Amino acid sequence: MTSPQQANAIVASRQADVVLLARQMLRDPYWPLHAARDLDAPRTWPAQYLRAAD
Repeated sequence: MTSPQQANAIVASRQADVVLLARQMLRDPYWPLHAARDLDAPRTWPAQYLRAAD
């Protein structure tokens, strides 16, 4: 499993309740951010992270 579209399709079609991404997360620790960008999902940051943005 390497593409966010594939993971989303599997869960959306109810073929699985969960998709495990261990190997892909080891290859790319920022995979969730890339997946959110590719799927046009909103990306939010915890408030404590926003304080460091200044």
